[in-house]
Amino acid sequence: MKRWPLHRAYFWETAPFFRLVMPLAMGIFSYDRGWLRFVSGSVSLMVAGTAFLLFLLLAIFGKVSGAYRIATFCALTMIMYSVGFSVSWYDDIRNDKQWFGDNLDRGSVYFAGINDAPIEKERSWKVPVTIVSAIKGGNVSPVKGNALIYLYKDNLPAPPHKGDSILVPGKWQPIKNAGNPFEFDYAKYCGQNNLYYQQSCSVNDIRLYAAFDKRGTSYTDRAHDWGMDQLDRYIAEPRTRGLVQAMLLGDEVNLDEDLRQSYADTGVVHIIAISGGNVAIFFMAISFLLWRLKHRKHLWIKYAIALPLVWFYVIMAGAAPSAIRAAIMFSLLAFSVMLQKDNNSLNTLFATAFLLLCAQPMWLFSLGFQLSFAAVLSIILFYKPIYSWLTPKYKILRGLWATVAASISAELLVAPLVIYYFHIFPLLFIIANVAAYIFMSVVLILSMAIIAMSWIPIIATGIGIVTVWLVTVFDKFVSFLQGLNPESFHFLVLSTVELMLIYTAISGVLLFLVKKKRQALFTSLIAACLVLISFCHNEWLRLHQYRFIVYNTGKADRIELIKGGSFAIINSDTGSQEKTGFVVRPAHTNWQAWKNDIASPGEIFDIGGKTVLLLNGEINSTSQFPVDYLVVNYTAQPDLSRLQKIFSPSAIIIGNNYSRKEQDRIIKDFGNKGINIYSVSEKGAFVMN
Repeated sequence: MKRWPLHRAYFWETAPFFRLVMPLAMGIFSYDRGWLRFVSGSVSLMVAGTAFLLFLLLAIFGKVSGAYRIATFCALTMIMYSVGFSVSWYDDIRNDKQWFGDNLDRGSVYFAGINDAPIEKERSWKVPVTIVSAIKGGNVSPVKGNALIYLYKDNLPAPPHKGDSILVPGKWQPIKNAGNPFEFDYAKYCGQNNLYYQQSCSVNDIRLYAAFDKRGTSYTDRAHDWGMDQLDRYIAEPRTRGLVQAMLLGDEVNLDEDLRQSYADTGVVHIIAISGGNVAIFFMAISFLLWRLKHRKHLWIKYAIALPLVWFYVIMAGAAPSAIRAAIMFSLLAFSVMLQKDNNSLNTLFATAFLLLCAQPMWLFSLGFQLSFAAVLSIILFYKPIYSWLTPKYKILRGLWATVAASISAELLVAPLVIYYFHIFPLLFIIANVAAYIFMSVVLILSMAIIAMSWIPIIATGIGIVTVWLVTVFDKFVSFLQGLNPESFHFLVLSTVELMLIYTAISGVLLFLVKKKRQALFTSLIAACLVLISFCHNEWLRLHQYRFIVYNTGKADRIELIKGGSFAIINSDTGSQEKTGFVVRPAHTNWQAWKNDIASPGEIFDIGGKTVLLLNGEINSTSQFPVDYLVVNYTAQPDLSRLQKIFSPSAIIIGNNYSRKEQDRIIKDFGNKGINIYSVSEKGAFVMN
């Protein structure tokens, strides 16, 4: 008897949320890029409603055909695109009529609440605040918005606390970047988090209106603070304490930056963030406490009890994107178990992304969201094929191989993103991730035990000592692996086009292996060839580059000459090496010039037929010496009119030898005399190619 022909469903039919997430993400992306600035959220919702009505009419009266499928696809895509645009528009604080940034007034006083713990900087405290009202002449106007206040440490006895209410002056300044080559777009990052203004002030500029009353704290905040206190009490070593607080409670206020960097260099920085691993271990702890419920039919009871506890834990730990993603996926899994429904992991992942982006559209650009989503997607797609490569005989070896297979599968989609954002590829990621998974599991269990046994100090102290020893051993292991990674693997660069081509190549190989489609393999090979061509082109540009840069750093000029794949320091900033490295490293990385092996070439440079003179001191001569660009590299007050007559430059560059106020004064004094002044603090780094 002949069997009825079966139609093999495409993956977007088995994972229908994929068709919702993609246009939703495109709508969010288009709003962020400002492609439809003239469209408001209400207009976008009207478009979504019209498209939804069309979709219903097609579903009720349409006849199945090629045109019908195209029409329904277009209608559904327009619905989700418009919804993505709308939620982004309404999420943007600038579209709120009460946003304080629309009516800034230096004569007003602003009432604000401190919404998070202050962060210590080199010379100030970074205080995130929520603006509640503006006060002027006895009139109080309700306003909305978040901002940043930098409180100078001078004469500051102690930083304010989270929850305090303060009065601040109206000296708001837009958040903007320093303007150095390839720097992290901090202004864009803040804007995506609805932060657009900041101010720097002394302790005398603010007034404490009301101290924080702990009685008004939410239960989650109280639990978080209590957990932090217990870890403070029973883990004596600061480096371990900061790591454990970040891993268990999501609070990175005490996290050592060197430790974070070493974990990033070896590819295990993900264990610091609250994610699916934390939720899994937390659920294992709950299952252990419910060990009497052994029968499979009682499994739904464990999930029903664990579900609210997992959400309480995630909210208590700061509700980071990766944590919320893990909690939603766990919730969908729990509901499928309780309702005795099959769980489609791929559809669950896309459903999670859909819910997250509807609630927080700008999380689309969050690194935590992107990396955690890519890691889970990669494991879903590649884990089973990779795990099938080997079949270890013993249970311990099978468990170890499962961890290795998970590490390899996750890295396939995560590695390109890590290179794209962080310019690093950890060569020994398999060894590091296997060790990190075991380490994370043990440390999380120990830290939960410290909190659980805090009522018995002698036991909690002993567990704390074991935790410190374990972190110290793992620290040394990570440092050892960090030293084995080649230096060139810390300066890798991928453009956006190259990133897309690499993912195209990976997708082609996957389709070929799963669906046996040779067209996919050919597409993958073409994408790989295009990537190699792009790499060769980039290498040619690197070998032929010649640049002169005056960076916008801190206390003094940082001037470099880049030639080929190397750089020479002509003048170094007097600030901290860490801060200077933060400024210059992106340029060295993206220009692929990270070797300091060029001798200092002097004070006159010929860059592309243009002459640049570095003036390191005042001159007494009146003889004319024409140059194209003049860099003033000394601290005495310059007579720019005299320098203009002597050198006749098309622009005079003044840098960080002068403070921001001094640069503004110089521009004001000499700018109206017809002298073209380039101020690095105002315009960003000066780059001569």
